[in-house]
Amino acid sequence: MARSYDQSCPAARALDVVGGRWSILIVRELLLGPRRYTDLVAGLPGIGPNVLAERLRALREAGVVSQAKLPPPAASAIYELTELGAAMRPVVDELTRWGMRLPTSTRPGDTFRISWALGCLRASFRPEQASGVRETYEIRVDGDTFHLRVDDGVLDIRHGSAMAPACAITTDLGTFLALGARLVDIQDAVARGLAQLEGELPAAERAIAILGAHPEATGGRHGIIGAVGATFRPDRALGLRETYEFMIGDLIFHARVDDGTVETDIGPAADAAVTLVTDLGTLLQMGAGYLPLEDALSAQVVAVDGDLEAAIRMADAFGVVRAGRGMGGEGRDEGKG
Repeated sequence: MARSYDQSCPAARALDVVGGRWSILIVRELLLGPRRYTDLVAGLPGIGPNVLAERLRALREAGVVSQAKLPPPAASAIYELTELGAAMRPVVDELTRWGMRLPTSTRPGDTFRISWALGCLRASFRPEQASGVRETYEIRVDGDTFHLRVDDGVLDIRHGSAMAPACAITTDLGTFLALGARLVDIQDAVARGLAQLEGELPAAERAIAILGAHPEATGGRHGIIGAVGATFRPDRALGLRETYEFMIGDLIFHARVDDGTVETDIGPAADAAVTLVTDLGTLLQMGAGYLPLEDALSAQVVAVDGDLEAAIRMADAFGVVRAGRGMGGEGRDEGKG
C-alpha cells in the first residue's frame, strides 16, 4: 500500500501521487510523448522492472497515466499522460529551471540521455520569441532523434523524426550544447564539420534563436562549461586527482577531477596541473573526437601551459582522441554506430 502524508493539503496530496522515487521522472519521460515499457526502462537507468511496474500502476490509478495499444503490426502497449498528467508540464519545467541553478558534478555511474537535455530546452523556452512562428525542427544528437514544433508561441517537443521539418541539424552533444548556449553559430559549426544541416539556414538560425539559452540566463557564454562537462568520461578518470584550466578567448574556467568525478566552475584555478589555451571551435572539434590533441598542438591551434603529460591525461578524461587511436578504438566513441 502506498504511503501517504495523511494531510488535508493539496501539496501533500500531490506528493502522495508523484512524490515517491521515480514517479516524477516517469512523468518527465512521458512529457516527450507516449512510450513503451521498454522505452521507459531505457530512459530511466537504475529503475528495477518491479518498481517501474508498481509506479506505473499507481500513476494509472491516480489518473496521471493511461495505457493504450499500438495498432498492428506493432500491437505493443504504450503509456501516455492523461490530461491531468500533462498538466504537470509547468511543474516539471519549473523544477528543471531550479535544478539548472544547482552546482553540477559528474560521478562514476552517472548516466546521461539527450532527452533529459530536452527538458532544459523546454524550461528555457521564451514564447514571446516565437510569436507568429509555425515551424518544425528536427535535431539528431549522437544517434538520438527528436523534433520540436513551434506554433505561434507554443512549443511541443517529441521523440522521433518529424514530417517535413523546416530544417534538420545533426551534431554531437557538446556542439548541441554550445549551439544552444549561443557560443557558436550554426553556420560556423557546419563550416567546421561540427554539424550537418539539411534545409534552410534561416530556419536553423530561427530554431536556435527561439530555443537556445538567452544571454541574460547564461551570461551569454557559460554554456561552454556544459559542453566540456558533457564529454567527461568517469571511467577514464578513476584514480586521477588533478585540476585543469581552460582559456577560451577571454573566458577562463576550470575542471577539478577527483577519482572519477568532476566539478567545473568559472574562473582560474590556483592549482591547475595544466592550462589549455584555444578557441571555442577547436575545443569543440577536440571534444567531438574530430581533432586529436597532438594534431591540434602541431597545427598550433592549441597551446599548453604546464605539464604536457597532464594535458594528455586531461584529453583522455574528457574523451579527446589521441593520434593513431581513432574514433572506434580506446580514444573515444566505442559505443557509437
